[in-house]
Amino acid sequence: MKFFLSTLVVLLFAAICYAQDPAKQIAAATTDLEKQLLKASISTELKQQCANDIAEARANLKRDFVLLSLYNLRTCQLELASRAFAAARTNIKTNNEFEQQWQQLNAQLAEREKLLFQPTRKPVPAILTALTQLSQIEIREFQQTSRQAVANNNIAEGLYLLGHVPANLDFATFARSLHLPAPKTAATFRSLAPELTKLEAAALRTFKSADKNSQPQFERLKASLKSANELNSASLYEGALLKYLESELYFGLIITSAEKEDLEHLQGRADEAERPPPTGKVDHSIAALFAQMAQASLKPAAGGMPTQAQIKQAVVILNLVLPSYYEYRKVSTVTR
Repeated sequence: MKFFLSTLVVLLFAAICYAQDPAKQIAAATTDLEKQLLKASISTELKQQCANDIAEARANLKRDFVLLSLYNLRTCQLELASRAFAAARTNIKTNNEFEQQWQQLNAQLAEREKLLFQPTRKPVPAILTALTQLSQIEIREFQQTSRQAVANNNIAEGLYLLGHVPANLDFATFARSLHLPAPKTAATFRSLAPELTKLEAAALRTFKSADKNSQPQFERLKASLKSANELNSASLYEGALLKYLESELYFGLIITSAEKEDLEHLQGRADEAERPPPTGKVDHSIAALFAQMAQASLKPAAGGMPTQAQIKQAVVILNLVLPSYYEYRKVSTVTR
């Protein structure tokens, strides 16, 4: 429990110290994550991936891409926290000891979950709600899979999976603490079942004609669609929308060929996409996240020209992801 509490204290300290500035909140959390990375006993591959994510988060903060910087940190934060949780509990050797730890942690987290996921007086930006809902659904998933691992006599794996439970709750707590401007009008959302069904059918047709080299890309798409469906089934529509748009991005990267559009024109389109629509009153923060991705791809933080892969990502976001978002929002109504 020691690491869990220390991680939460650091995240909340960052939130309290910079209560009016989300960029400073994220910068403080980024610095702490980097310190954790230096001490972590993890694979070279994971260490490099975390280092890249932290560097991207810092670069995006400098460009005032606050939403994208938060998004950059999530995977690394969950991985480091989960591994540290397991490393601190190597004394747990039996299934009974694990079950006692599981029950103890579940009781400790129940009240925090209740507070975190309750309605708020003011509208919360949809992207923060989406990230919170994603953690909410993953908490339930990792509670189940950790027990399954232990039932298969893999206590070490069970502890690692169980570590994702407090890690997700810590990240969701931090995200909800960010003082982003509250939308004037709360966004309304509906089930994404029609969109998900259509995308799954298109992905299946493409998979059947794809070569073996694209298998990892389809696995990533499959995992994202699974998450989107789970969120949608639970009526967590903001989170489902985020994962649906991620899935559209992954699918677009599979089917999109080299782009010949003028780079300057693409950059202009990306700059325009990051601005809110003329109405200015409706929360489009989920779209803003992907618009920031497109801008970051076309204007690398290190300077110089974007790579073909970066250009391709921007094109997919501008031509597929953002149009899918606005098409969905045209007919969104509350159906919960």
